[in-house]
Amino acid sequence: MQSPLSLTIPAQIPSPPSFDLAAGGEMGALVRATDWSATPLGPLEAWPQSLRTAVSIVLNSGHPMFIAWGPQLNFLFNDAYRPILGAKAADPASALGKPFAELWSDIWSDIEPLVRRALAGESSWYEDMLLRMQRNGFPEDTYFTFSYSPVWDDAGRVAGIFCACIETTGKVRANRQRAEAVERLQIATEAAQLGLFDYDVATERLTWSERTREHFGVPPDMPASGDTFFVALHPEDRERMRLVMQALFAPGASGRYEAEYRVVGIADGRLRWIAAKGQVFHDPQGKPMRLVGTTMDITERKLAEQRVHEASQHDTLTGLPNRALLFEYCEHLIAMRERAGAGGGAVLFIDLDRFKPINDTYGHETGDKVLQAVARRLQGCTRKEDIVSRLGGDEFVVVLPRIDGMSGPSVVAQHIIDAIGQPIEIGTLQLSVSPSIGISLFPAHSDNLDTLIRCADQAMYEAKKNGRNTFRLYSPGMDGDSRRLQLEIQIKEALQSKRLALHYQPIIDMENGKLIGAEALMRMPDEDGSLRSPADVIPVAEAAGLINQLGAWVAGEACRQHQQWLDVGLPSMGISINVSPGQFRQHVFTEQLQHALQESGMDPHCLQIELTESAVLDNLPQTIDTLTKLRAMGVRIALDDFGTGYSSLGCLSSLPLDQLKIGQSVVSRFDSSEPSKAIADAIIALGRSLNLKVVGEGIESEETREYLRSHGCDQAQGYFFSEPLPAPEFEAWCWNYLEQGQRAYH
Repeated sequence: MQSPLSLTIPAQIPSPPSFDLAAGGEMGALVRATDWSATPLGPLEAWPQSLRTAVSIVLNSGHPMFIAWGPQLNFLFNDAYRPILGAKAADPASALGKPFAELWSDIWSDIEPLVRRALAGESSWYEDMLLRMQRNGFPEDTYFTFSYSPVWDDAGRVAGIFCACIETTGKVRANRQRAEAVERLQIATEAAQLGLFDYDVATERLTWSERTREHFGVPPDMPASGDTFFVALHPEDRERMRLVMQALFAPGASGRYEAEYRVVGIADGRLRWIAAKGQVFHDPQGKPMRLVGTTMDITERKLAEQRVHEASQHDTLTGLPNRALLFEYCEHLIAMRERAGAGGGAVLFIDLDRFKPINDTYGHETGDKVLQAVARRLQGCTRKEDIVSRLGGDEFVVVLPRIDGMSGPSVVAQHIIDAIGQPIEIGTLQLSVSPSIGISLFPAHSDNLDTLIRCADQAMYEAKKNGRNTFRLYSPGMDGDSRRLQLEIQIKEALQSKRLALHYQPIIDMENGKLIGAEALMRMPDEDGSLRSPADVIPVAEAAGLINQLGAWVAGEACRQHQQWLDVGLPSMGISINVSPGQFRQHVFTEQLQHALQESGMDPHCLQIELTESAVLDNLPQTIDTLTKLRAMGVRIALDDFGTGYSSLGCLSSLPLDQLKIGQSVVSRFDSSEPSKAIADAIIALGRSLNLKVVGEGIESEETREYLRSHGCDQAQGYFFSEPLPAPEFEAWCWNYLEQGQRAYH
C-alpha cells in the first residue's frame, strides 16, 4: 500500500548538499543556534550526512514537515509545522529536539503504530486527524493527513522517521456536508415516502431506490431498466408516457419532468398511482445526460379524489345522481339526440305527498329511510338508459331519453305512482307516501334542461292541485305566468354570462350644487334589446332564490366602479345601492357587503344602502341588529321611498339611519297635489328632528328643485339633472358637470 505522501531518504546520496546555514527560516536559525552536544543527536558538526540532508529538506520546505531521529526520536520541524503544534510551539526552543513520544504524549496511542511501522521500514499514514489549532487568535478544528516514512542513516539502517503533513480540512468539511446532505435527503425522502431514480442517458443505466422498487412492485432480483418501467406501467398509460419521455429528451425541451401514471406491480399485481417529478441535466452542448427525480405513491390521494368526485356528483343519502351530474348527463344527451335527429324524451318531476308529517312525527332518520326506499322503487320503475336523480328534500327527477309516443311518459308515471304508493316498512312501522308528478317533453317544450325541469315542476303543482297522487303533462298556459319563468331563465343566463349592468344617477347637494354621490341602478338586457328595471327583475330573483347572487354582483360591481373612478381622477363620492327585502333578510348579507368592500378597497363610508320601509319594519329586532353591524362597518343607511309605505314613526327613532329619501311618487305629484307637498314638508321636518339628511327623488323640473331646496331638503336626484347612465357615460357627465354644470347651478 502506498502512502498518499511519502519521502524516502536514500542510504547513499551521490552528491550530498552541504548544510545551508543561511536557510530554513526561523526554525533553521534555531537549529543552528542550538547546542546539540548534550543531546543524543550530538554536536551539529558531527551529524551524519543523511541526517543533515533530511533536516535540510524539512527546514527548506514550505509544507508542514518534521523528522524524528535517533533512539529517542528527537523531534525537528520547520516553520510551516509550528501552527500544528499549537500551544506546544509557544516556545519553539522547548519543543525542538524533544523526544517524539514525550512531545505528542496526548495522542501517542493513536500514532505509535504508525511510528513503529516507519521504524520497521514501511510507509504509512494517518488520514484526517483532528487537531485543535490556533488561527487568527482563536482555536479552530483542523484536519490533517500525516504520511510517515523511514529515514536511513549513512550505513543504510533505519535511524528515524520523516513525516509530511497535508491539511485536509476543506476536504473533510466538504465530505461531511455531502454526507449530511445525503442523510438529510434520505430522511426527507423517507419521511415523505419518496422514491429516487437516476437515469444515465449515455449508458441507459437506470437506478432505483428501494422505495421506488416498492412503488413499481418490482421484485429485488429484477434489474431496473426502461423496459421494466414500461412493463410495470398500466397498459392504458404506456403510450401517453412514451410520448412524455420522448418530449422530455427532445432538443430544446426544458427538461422539467412531472407526470402521474398508474402502475401494476410486477411482483404483487397491485394497482398504484404514481406521481413522478424530476429534471433532465444537459452537457454544455445541450445534450441530455441524466434524468434524476423522485416517485411518490399517490394511490390514496387518487382514491380520495375519486370518492370526492363521486360524492360531488351523487346524493349522499340515496346514492342517486345529484343535480350536477343530472345536468352534465342531460346536456350531452339532448345535444347528441338533436345531432342524430332522434325522437323526443321526457322529464318527470316527482314530489312526495305527506312526507313532511313523517319527518316531523318519526324523525329525520326514519324520513331518510323512506327517501332511500323511494329511490330504490324509482330505479325499479325505469330502464337502464333512464336517469333517476334526487334534487334535494323529497324532490326527484326522472329523465327518459327515449319515449314511445305521448303515452310513454304517462305509463312510466303511473308505474311510479303504483310503486311508491305501496306501504314502506321501517322497522315495525308501515308508512305510506304518494307522489305528485309533473311531465315535460323535449324538444316539444324546450331543449334546455333547466327549462324542462321548471315546466315539469309547474305541472307537478297542477297535479297537487288536482288531488295529489297523480300526474299532469305541462302545457304553456298551465303556469298562469309563463313570462315569469322565462324571466327567471334570463336572470340566470345574465348572471352566468355577466350581461348585467349598472346605470348611475347623480345626487346633488341642494345648497351648493356639488356632486356628492350617485345611485347605482341595476339593468338587465331583454331579448328585444330593451333594458329591464329592478322592479321587473327583483321579485322574480327573490322567488327563484337568485337574490343573493344578484345582490352580491351589484355590490361588487358598484364598489369596483367607484374605485375605478377614483383612479381616473374623479373626486370621491358616495355610491348608493338598493337592497331588496329578500336580500336584506339573508344571513350572508353583511358578509357580502364586507367582501365587496375588501375586494375593491373602497372606503366603507362611501357606500350607502337603500332600504324600503317594508324591508326595515319586517322583524324589527333583526333589522336593528343588521343595521347596527353595517354602521359599525362604516356603511351608511338610507330609508328609500319614504312616505309611500306604512311607516311606524315610533320605530323610526330606534333605527340607525343616515338618510330619508322622499319617494318619487310623492315628488312627482307636486304640480297637481298640495297634499304631496305637505307630505314632503313633513318628511323634511322629521329628518331634521332625527338629524337625518333628506333627499328628494324624482325631481324633473326647476320648480320642484327650488321648492324642495327652499323648504330645507338637503340633496336632490332626478331627470332634471340626469337620467341613469351607463358607467362610461356617467363618467363623461361628471367631468362636464364639474367643469360647467356646477357653476351654472347657481
